[in-house]
Amino acid sequence: MVSRGALPLIAAALLASAAASSAAPPISPSTTVEGVTVEAPKPEPEKLAEKVNRFVMGHSVPGRTDHISRWAKPVCPQTFGLAPEMNTFVSARVRAVAASVGAPDQRPGAACETNVLIIFSTDPQGLMDDVRNHHSRMLGFHYFAQAKRLATVSRPIQAWYMTGTEGKHQEPELDDEFLPMPGGAAGSRLSDGLTSRFVAVLVVIDSGKVADHEIGAVADDAAMLTLMHVPPAKGCSELPTILDLLNPTCPASDDPPGLTPYDLGFLKGLYSTEPTDFLSAQRSEIGSRILREMSGSATH
Repeated sequence: MVSRGALPLIAAALLASAAASSAAPPISPSTTVEGVTVEAPKPEPEKLAEKVNRFVMGHSVPGRTDHISRWAKPVCPQTFGLAPEMNTFVSARVRAVAASVGAPDQRPGAACETNVLIIFSTDPQGLMDDVRNHHSRMLGFHYFAQAKRLATVSRPIQAWYMTGTEGKHQEPELDDEFLPMPGGAAGSRLSDGLTSRFVAVLVVIDSGKVADHEIGAVADDAAMLTLMHVPPAKGCSELPTILDLLNPTCPASDDPPGLTPYDLGFLKGLYSTEPTDFLSAQRSEIGSRILREMSGSATH
């Protein structure tokens, strides 16, 4: 398994081998990042539930088991490839979003063990070729024949997820084709006692393609990618989401400046669900949380 202590060393090696440490295009700073969310237009009430359901279905990826992966340990990102103050800003923003949606938080005074790498690169495909050749477990659970396809960069901001499966009273077992999956426990019609956990996340950002965007929006997109397993984009979302930032199928004028209420509702729902529940139950809880969030915002 790739240890969290080794992740910064892996990042440094990737940056060097892919020549991503060269000067990156400037990124517009943002001074309005504290609690920034987009005021999302609200669809007609009778259609909102249907759109939320499609939003949840399209953005919730089941792990190796029939569960949505999430963090069980505090999120500790390190950012590379920008000026030091910008690297610090992005990492801090990701941690702030994680804390605001109920993801595990760092205890005061506790050491922060890196488990998220956010790399701004001028050669993202070269970087991911190196990942495939030398650090293939960073691609997440896959079979050898899938590695080249998985390592293909298709979006300006993209993430890869190392996950583990945890049985009742067991340490998580890394999801790997050569390792057995731990057994479940006597559960219920909603649960089998297994959970899917993030072990490490790699977020790669094409420096050239985000150069004209505010760092606050880019950091929010990185936060969303860090906290949930985001599937490849299929068209433009019906509901406003930071995940459509730089989505070529969406009008450029519609690029959101930050997290939307639907994004925050999704993340809050994800981190309040029962982690052993099956996919259908988790999706139902996430959808209900989004609707509650939107209903509450409508009263303000």
